[in-house]
Amino acid sequence: MLLLHGFLATPRVLDGLAARLGRSGYCTHHVDLGGLFGRFNARPVEELARVVAERVERLIRHHPRERIDLVGHSEGGLIGRYYVQKLNGAHRVRHLVTLGTPHRGTPWAYSGYLVGRVLPSLRQMAPGSPLLRDLADDSFPDSVRLTSIYSQGDPFCPPSSCRLEDGRGAHLKNIEVARGGHLVFLSSARISSIIQRELESVEPPSAAISRLAHAGSLHPPVMATVDRRTPSSARAA
Repeated sequence: MLLLHGFLATPRVLDGLAARLGRSGYCTHHVDLGGLFGRFNARPVEELARVVAERVERLIRHHPRERIDLVGHSEGGLIGRYYVQKLNGAHRVRHLVTLGTPHRGTPWAYSGYLVGRVLPSLRQMAPGSPLLRDLADDSFPDSVRLTSIYSQGDPFCPPSSCRLEDGRGAHLKNIEVARGGHLVFLSSARISSIIQRELESVEPPSAAISRLAHAGSLHPPVMATVDRRTPSSARAA
């Protein structure tokens, strides 16, 4: 599993989430996205996705028969999406889970048009940006699962920013939680358990391909409110 941090953050912000997932048996890895002052993630999403692609290739050399899971917080989810959709990452990635990621853009990012040269990736997260238009949900490969987890209490990336489009495929899923701000995704044991449940629910790629081949048409993505669902009893792999 590769964890991707968000805008103006460093890999250290993911330490708590990595520790919780590690205690459940997951092997987690980080990638340093660098950026502002050589430390904080601020470069264009396209450049950062290429850094992720290089990191994935290094991991694959040590695990040649495995597909990798990506978990991205905030902008990290968009970086993961760009890698999967534009850099041929679909053959390497099994499941992309995003946490408070502005798939539809966030109004907070409009300020990026004022500081574009210093923080170029900020304006890419504004609603209707060329990047977000290019990452359309209907072009996300159906061989990879995409799960968007978001919170009603997130002031920076509310549900309207994070919801995937309806009717674009069974490989797309929205999960809305009732409480928690933008950083709670990184510190909450409950969010960690939701991530585990979703990763454990993924069908083997061959089964998914067979099912889609006989489906005849795509089904709409599932919208789940986790407060009303019974957690999976599956154990972490």
